[in-house]
Amino acid sequence: MKNQIQLIIATTPLRQSLKRSLRRHTLKTGITIVITPLMLLAAAAAWAAPQATWSSTGSMAVGRFVFTATTLQNGKVLVAGGLAPGDVVTNKAELYDPTTGTFTPTGDMHAARVAFSATRLPNGKVLVEGGASNTVGALASAELYDPATGTWTVTGSMNQGRQAHSAALLRDGTVLVTGGNIDRTPCTDVCVTTIAGSEIYNPSTGTWTTVGEMTIPRSFFTTTALSNGRVLATGGRIHTGPGYYDYKAIAFADLYDPATGKWRATGTTTISREDHSAVLLTNGQVLVTGGSTVDFNGVTVTSAELYNPATGAWTATGSMLQSRERHTTTVLQNGQVLVAGGDWYDGVNAGFLTECELYDPSLGTWSVTASMNAPRFGARAALLLDGRVLEAGGETDFNYIPTALAEIYSP
Repeated sequence: MKNQIQLIIATTPLRQSLKRSLRRHTLKTGITIVITPLMLLAAAAAWAAPQATWSSTGSMAVGRFVFTATTLQNGKVLVAGGLAPGDVVTNKAELYDPTTGTFTPTGDMHAARVAFSATRLPNGKVLVEGGASNTVGALASAELYDPATGTWTVTGSMNQGRQAHSAALLRDGTVLVTGGNIDRTPCTDVCVTTIAGSEIYNPSTGTWTTVGEMTIPRSFFTTTALSNGRVLATGGRIHTGPGYYDYKAIAFADLYDPATGKWRATGTTTISREDHSAVLLTNGQVLVTGGSTVDFNGVTVTSAELYNPATGAWTATGSMLQSRERHTTTVLQNGQVLVAGGDWYDGVNAGFLTECELYDPSLGTWSVTASMNAPRFGARAALLLDGRVLEAGGETDFNYIPTALAEIYSP
């Protein structure tokens, strides 16, 4: 049965494309791991910040890559789905309890999913939708997790199946889902089509309504709910042909207005980027960090920039000390931003990172903080109610086997 499942994965066009997209450095051979500038800075500055530490915590029951981690109202963290060892997409879910430092199984999702989104609703439930499974390249189905019962309930399906999309909670409690890749078969190549379409989920009715499209199709991008109620879409990639290599990174940004249900352009980032991160700062601006540029073999960048919702302008801010993509970014309770892990590529060499750094919004600068115990990319981070950060899963080396290990950052 296991071989049958793996065969299905290998022969599903969009699922195969997703697998290659998430692990594109697999194709780089003869790579030498080298010491990075941040590694040297971390060693030199280790004495300066002894109060910041990473410590091991309980492990998940299954290794996960590109899954979801959602902090619940009760303080526990729900981890769900992702790619498990053996290249099998899982439907398993677990709960992390910060008081005991352990993961325990909870109800299974109805569908196995990878490259999907999870959103905690105002009522405490968690909505997941879309993604790819072992047999379907772009799921339209959605389901709800109820922390009170530890079970999942099927809710209304989206009008369009999608994966590698993005979701944002709106002020009225509805959820905006936009972009992503769809399955286009039959075909003779990888067959990826990127879309601009958006939909709104209404928790009170369990139904989806189509709204305006972004100005440009995109996948592997970010959406950020702004303080003014609008939603910012940044970066990503757009496929320009049927083949896997037929895509380019995006520098255009879009803004969604819930009052009109429409998107409009809102400036251009300083560089094109995909597999980057974006977070809302406490001052209302959006910090965008890292990612890779231009094309499949594009180098990773140290670049960071800020979006000002009041002016719609993008401005460069201090660059990170280490280039990275597929890292995690968490706004801490003191307003600083923790960037952890990821992978890097400079055009010749590549590697995976344990190194972490902190962004100070008041200064616009980065500083070294404690390094993780293990390198990881495609991991997930969750801010705990006590101010610590849970970092779990991801992959750690060129064997590309998802890890079950997790650790805790204490500022």
